Amino acid sequence: MALVVVVPDSGGPDPRPADAEARRTDPAQRVISALSSSVRAMRGPVPRREDVTVLAFADLFARSADEEPGQPDGLAVDAAVAEKERAEAEPLIGWTEELADELLRAWWLSATRIGQCEIPAERRRQEAEPADPAGELGSSVYFRGSAELAAAEARALSRYLTDLKLRHEARDRTQSAIQPDTRVVVGHGLGALIAYEALCVLGDAASVTFISLGAAMCGPDQVFERLEPAPRNEQGYWPASVRRWFNVVAHSDPTAMIAPQLTARFGPGIEDEVIEIRSSCGELSPYLSDRATGRALATGLS
Repeated sequence: MALVVVVPDSGGPDPRPADAEARRTDPAQRVISALSSSVRAMRGPVPRREDVTVLAFADLFARSADEEPGQPDGLAVDAAVAEKERAEAEPLIGWTEELADELLRAWWLSATRIGQCEIPAERRRQEAEPADPAGELGSSVYFRGSAELAAAEARALSRYLTDLKLRHEARDRTQSAIQPDTRVVVGHGLGALIAYEALCVLGDAASVTFISLGAAMCGPDQVFERLEPAPRNEQGYWPASVRRWFNVVAHSDPTAMIAPQLTARFGPGIEDEVIEIRSSCGELSPYLSDRATGRALATGLS
């Protein structure tokens, strides 16, 4: 039984704990503890630890899109088949890199609007985009001074949107975790997108409160346009399995402050809230510790 299913950002829950003591704790356990504390603070019913499932996708994203075909079950791979698979991977890699660059440029523009990045005076006059958006995003607090982190986040999202095998595997893993008795599904960053698409496929096989935190769906049009199911007439699909939807976005998150009010994309009914916390790429705990998330969790579990 899983009353609560947590779908973290691409790799897994909270890759960088705040202190040495937290580093000795299992990452999933940190998420469960933060979630339980948040619900308790709102006087909601606190789930048992065994009733919370925290997913991870690091194994899926660690697999390269262009890796050499393997030898499943000890069987040799035909050379012609291997060459065909390599040829099919080449355009996928190109699409992924091109989309990643588009995402980085959109995030950079968002970062300048919320004060995370500055545009040099000479470029401001020319209205020119940066040659290296990842490098400039790396100076932001959100990406913790790491251009590599900004680039990796963009590649993970673009990979999910272009690699159908990866997309379906992540979605299937999420669907399997959501049971008929699941009450709440929490998705963070790319994890919110994975959870959303899994809930769409589930239809009325589940009935849950969906809590999206810094959701990828709040990002550039390039993400929204590639949703599955695809938006119709510029309107996103509302999953039949979702009876209530809370969308929480940190004011310091350039990847989600592009379209923080999901009501504009999915129609009325979503309870949108922008909160003032110091968010950081891939870190779920600041969101879970906020009262807005605590209220949403308590509501879904009541």
